[in-house]
Amino acid sequence: MSTERQESKLIRNLGFWDLMAIAVGQIIGAGIMSSTGVAIGMTGTGVVLAFLMSPILTIISIFPVAILSSAAPTTGGPYRYCSRLMGKGAGLIYLLLHTTAFGAAVSQYALSFGTYFESIVPAANQHIVAMVILTLFYVMNLQGTKSAAILNKILTIALFAGLGLFVVFGLPKVDMGYVFNPEHLFVNGPMAFVATLALLSSATAGAQFIAELGGEAKDAGRNIPRVMIASTLGVGVLYVLIAIVAAGILPMEEVANQPLTLVANETMPQAVMYLFVIGGALGATSTTLNATLSWITKPLLVACDDRLLPSSLGTVSRKGIPYKLLTLFYVVGMLPLLFRFDISFITKFTTANSLLTKIMVCLALFVLSKRFSSILSRSVMKISPKAARAISVIGIIILCVLSYSLFASLSAAVVGFLAVLVIAVVIYVKTYAKNIEVENDLIIDYTTEKNEKGV
Repeated sequence: MSTERQESKLIRNLGFWDLMAIAVGQIIGAGIMSSTGVAIGMTGTGVVLAFLMSPILTIISIFPVAILSSAAPTTGGPYRYCSRLMGKGAGLIYLLLHTTAFGAAVSQYALSFGTYFESIVPAANQHIVAMVILTLFYVMNLQGTKSAAILNKILTIALFAGLGLFVVFGLPKVDMGYVFNPEHLFVNGPMAFVATLALLSSATAGAQFIAELGGEAKDAGRNIPRVMIASTLGVGVLYVLIAIVAAGILPMEEVANQPLTLVANETMPQAVMYLFVIGGALGATSTTLNATLSWITKPLLVACDDRLLPSSLGTVSRKGIPYKLLTLFYVVGMLPLLFRFDISFITKFTTANSLLTKIMVCLALFVLSKRFSSILSRSVMKISPKAARAISVIGIIILCVLSYSLFASLSAAVVGFLAVLVIAVVIYVKTYAKNIEVENDLIIDYTTEKNEKGV
């Protein structure tokens, strides 16, 4: 069976630092650049506390997928865990949430890049720039996941340099008394702070998506969970410093709902500000876009091999890329840019859906610990079934609170649309996919030795 699956053509060539570059590039992106000002508007200088707590909550919420990735590293990780442990219906619902969330996220990241590019080149059209950058990274990812990882390493260096300038020039000018004045914390109440935590979950999340690359990672059971935790905590420290600068120089009424360039203009010489935008803002959004395109197709690829989606859609090229699926996401990402959808709506919709996918992964870990403890025992993290169930329940509670706070801000029409899609998936499972059996192959490695290449 392994020779018949397209995923057997994937190339296992991603080492620890390749995965780290992809994870960091995925975490640092449109979230920090576009959400910080919105978060200040929601909770005042409490944004600093929110960024301090967010990585911790993120690690708690992604710990289930880290455990699963350690016990059974595999291509299309979360989809495979849901479909194998909870059934094909759950797998297809996960796939729906994944596609709607991250198909829209591709356009969000590209548009965020266009917005910052327009800030230094006013004559540019942000939507056209977004379409150009999306096309550029689409073509790059057609060349192979390894090429995308190398590009992300280069962009990540520029990214840290740009964000470092923001912190170095801004931190000495921060009024710490203003930042931590009790009157400026939680200005809109505790529930607004919770909603801010939910919003920022998209800024500190991202590392869990390298679980999709289990079939292309070397020593995946060890490297994937290590990279998830290390990258989330490391980036979290940087985010707290950025939040302090963003909230502590200008009055919060001025920076609320504004991009970081407003503060950068106050703290940096013009030439340095351009370097911040080029390295920090453009680097952040481009690394996230590039990293997303490297893993976004993997769940659909596995579903094609499962015959739950048309098999021909999952064809893998000689370079190890499911090019038809990548093209599908390229088209989906282009549509919001062509129709000029609102980026704030896309961000909330994307984040809310991604939180739901994490809830499903928590449920999958719970089932694994109850019914497949032998697979759990393979994890290098050495988690007992009882501890795994406790982690699952804690994660579900946190994610339900965060997702509710975001869905409450969306219109009934949007929530209803998502409900209709879920119903359509259920009908699809009961009709077209009724007689399709999905094998529980969590511990089967489809990537052959001939596809293992050195870094």
